[in-house]
Parts: sequence; C-alpha cells; structure tokens
Amino acid sequence: MIDKSVERKQTIFAVALALFSERGIKATSMQDIAERCGFSKGTLYQHFRSKEELIRSIHEYALGTLQEKLESAAAEGRSPRDTFLAQVELLLHSLIEFKSFMLMQIREQEFTGIGEDLRQSPNGGKCGPAARHPVMAAAFVQIRRSLLGIYGPEIDKYSGDLSITIGGLIFSYLQLVDDWGMPEIPIAQAIGHLELVLDSAAERLQQQQPEPLVPQRLWADWIKEAPEAAGAAKRPFILIRQMKDTIAWSPMLRAERDETLEALDVLEEELAAQTPRRAVVKGMLANLKEVHVLHGALEQLSPLVLYRLDELSGH
Repeated sequence: MIDKSVERKQTIFAVALALFSERGIKATSMQDIAERCGFSKGTLYQHFRSKEELIRSIHEYALGTLQEKLESAAAEGRSPRDTFLAQVELLLHSLIEFKSFMLMQIREQEFTGIGEDLRQSPNGGKCGPAARHPVMAAAFVQIRRSLLGIYGPEIDKYSGDLSITIGGLIFSYLQLVDDWGMPEIPIAQAIGHLELVLDSAAERLQQQQPEPLVPQRLWADWIKEAPEAAGAAKRPFILIRQMKDTIAWSPMLRAERDETLEALDVLEEELAAQTPRRAVVKGMLANLKEVHVLHGALEQLSPLVLYRLDELSGH
C-alpha cells in the first residue's frame, strides 16, 4: 500500500515538474496537475493539501535523494579525489533533473516560505548565514573531507572559499544552456574543467596564503557533529541525529515518518541508558531496516550499536 502511494507521488512530482517548466509555477494550478496525471483534483489533494505543500515536497524529495547519493558515494572506498569527482557527477545529474524547476523558482521568486523555515532557529529567532540545514551541512562536511584528503590539512582554512567556487561553477554550467543559449556541456567535460580550476585555485591559495573570504567561524558549527570529529562513544548518537534529519526531509507518509522518528527516539534513549535493553535496541534496528532512505546510515549505525552493547555488557 505504501509502495503504491509512493509511486503515485512520484507521478505527481514528474507531472508537476513538467508543467512548472512549460507554464511557470504561478500559472500552473492543482487542477492542471490533476488533469495531466489522469485523476481527480480530490485525489491530488489526498497527497498534497496545496500547491505550496507540493512544491515543498519536491524540494524535500530532491534534497533527500541527493543526500543519500552523496553519502553512498563517500562510502564506496574510493580515493578522496575519486570520491569528490563522483559526488560532483551525482550533484550535476541531480541538478539537471530538477534544473528547470529551480530556475523557474528563482525567476518567479516563488519559494513558498521554504527559505524562511530553514533560517529559523529552534527558539523561533533568526539564525545567521551559517544556520544548520541538514543537507547543506552534510554536503559541506563531505566536500571539506574530500578537500582535506586531496590537498592536505593546510587547505582547511579555505574550505569555505573552495566550496563557493565548486558551487558557483556547478550552477554556472547549468545556466549556460538556458541563459546564454550554449550547447549543453557534457558532464565529463564539466567535471574535468572543475577539477582543473579547483586544483589551480587550491595551489594559488596555498602559495599566497590570503585571508579566507569565508572565515571558519561561519561554517565551524556545521562540522561540530561530524563523525570524524567525535569520539567512538558519540558516533551512534551523531548518526541517529543525521537519520532524524534525513527523515524530516524525506517524502513519506506522515504515519510512516512518525513511526520512524519514534523508533529513533526509543533507540537513542536506550543507548543513553546505563544498561540498554538489548532486545529493545535490536527491535528498533529491525524496524529501521524497513525505511529505505536510512539504509546507508543504518549500515554504519548497526555495528556501532551492537559493539556498544557488547562493551557495556562486559563491564
């Protein structure tokens, strides 16, 4: 039943993206989307209560899918450079898939409050430019790891600067076709050019040692909870936090999302207890195996959790 609902949502996403590209976001109505999908407007509203919610869900789907792909590429045992290039290729493919939709949003300034939500702090106030966004923070952490692996620790203070360079080049490649009317650049050629520019920029920065344009204080909070910076005892809790972020941004039924978050809460509470109950922990891990978007993180979490249980039972 859930698979059928997800399949229908995928159809709605594809149709909505096509119509937004053809007519524009503001000019496309929910009735237009329902008719193109081949079902009633009421059926569409069973999945999305408004066009704004639909747009938000497309964002969540795109960002959640991208995060999962980037994490998978980082876990495949490549060298830092090959990992980085694989992630850039994944990013380009994802952006091409959603390019028309994103460019249309920029031109129409139709962000449906998404940006405001992401800039809100937990206490309701406004955060600064480095406010924690689950996908952006995770992407930056992975880019930074690749930069450190490729160019060494001395490049770290320029991680923010080079991330801006990477992002600017990627988005510029996509805009050349739409805004300049140029033929589409092959992805392999774009990646090769980006690698050349990045190598040159990194070499020049290391030689001249200027003050970073993006100082570390603006992105330091994004890496505080990265697994590489934490002790082994904290890693399961960091992974659970990241899994909660992933669920919050994934397109799934509300009941399924609530059940998954509850399982993660129970798992977190058990692991924080002085004597975690093995049966409860293993039961929650089994429940989480049913959640597709968590498979990559769960593969990292399960051995850590089981090791922690063995360690605690031995004391």
